[in-house]
Amino acid sequence: MATDHAGITPAPGALPIVGHLFPLLRDPLRFLNTLPSYGDLVQIRLGPQRAVVVCRPDLVQQVLLHDRTYDKGGPIIERIGNALGDGLASCPHSTHRRQRRSVQPAFSRTCLREYATIMTEQIDALTTSWSDGRTVDVAEQMYTLASNTIAQTLFTAEAAEPAVETVKECLPDIFRGIYQQAVLPPWLHRLPLPSNLRYERARNRAWAAVSKTISLYRQDGQTHGDVLSMLLKAHDDTGGALSDAEIHAQIMTLLVAGIESTAVAVTWAVHLLCQWPDVQERLRTETAEVLGTRTATWDDLPQLDLARRVITETLRLYPPGWILTRTTTTEARLADAVIPPETTLIYSPYLIHHDARFNPHPSSFDPDRWLPERQHVRGTFIPFGGGARKCIGDNYALTLATMALSTIVARWRLSHVDVQLPRIEPRVTLNPHKVQVRVDCLEPARD
Repeated sequence: MATDHAGITPAPGALPIVGHLFPLLRDPLRFLNTLPSYGDLVQIRLGPQRAVVVCRPDLVQQVLLHDRTYDKGGPIIERIGNALGDGLASCPHSTHRRQRRSVQPAFSRTCLREYATIMTEQIDALTTSWSDGRTVDVAEQMYTLASNTIAQTLFTAEAAEPAVETVKECLPDIFRGIYQQAVLPPWLHRLPLPSNLRYERARNRAWAAVSKTISLYRQDGQTHGDVLSMLLKAHDDTGGALSDAEIHAQIMTLLVAGIESTAVAVTWAVHLLCQWPDVQERLRTETAEVLGTRTATWDDLPQLDLARRVITETLRLYPPGWILTRTTTTEARLADAVIPPETTLIYSPYLIHHDARFNPHPSSFDPDRWLPERQHVRGTFIPFGGGARKCIGDNYALTLATMALSTIVARWRLSHVDVQLPRIEPRVTLNPHKVQVRVDCLEPARD
């Protein structure tokens, strides 16, 4: 795409061959936040490739709502497809509806209520395992919670346990590799760089573990009442069964997203409550009234209003999927610009969430901005995307995160061990690096 299309402004600082590689690797969040000052549509360079960053909420909504024109594609989606298979997160418009219909029953309200029982059990097991005055690696603990919970949702057979543990171990290298390969020039993907080798090893281990689990389920032939059993029995609109490749892609996608998004969100929420002890105490007042010191359940959710707002505000500040790509399938128009076919578009929930034009005081942690009486510009909160491609597991993640955070605060007083704030490690998610928290017991010792 040429650099002189009306309505599209080239971002300064692109270097020959590598384009904007260095700011995208060194400090991508700061780089993204500079782009709206150049215009609503800003062209950047990913190596030799050109991409247009969409910097205004209503234009992002146009992209999200017209997924036939702005189809899944571009370097980030391509690398997600390479890592997870062509599941719901990366499949094209032509196969999305079929795939979503196959998976949607697993995320009905009835199923979510059943999953909440598993969530309660896992939250209770985790939060009662801590001891007074202990230092907790929050990210590690939340990964354990999220992986144990999603494991019992997707798989109930014991044969699946090794797959869950393997995927959990591989996630950091997979997600780090997806982002790095998305911004690197494509020819670098083929070189035996340490980062490439780590990514390939992690991806291959995770794929093999999930493939083995699917094979064991097929050999077993029993219905275990879990998501994998449901997918093995699912049929598409023509009556045909899903292939192993299709099932593999969905399980990889659900497993990876179910672990990563929830673990990262709750980790950031704990960090923020340590930074803002007044909000932590307000939340403790809420949980004392609703829970006492017991574990949160599905039926408690309507009363955990502040907890829900804390999670919502956390997702605004640190959206799990902070940068994503689409590709135009035909000539399109955004604002005053004509976008040629096969153009890569980038949209960033982080950029939109931190734009002071639409979110006042965007860097402040303010759960009360989500009170019903506060007004918001449409499209300024998109942690789970939007339109037909909105994340299918959004309510699952919000349910687990709200229940987990409420129970933690009901039982433990949280404070930072290290005065230095955790470093953000941009992967496909915004991963907090080393959130070390001291937990002090609030509830009486159990007999």
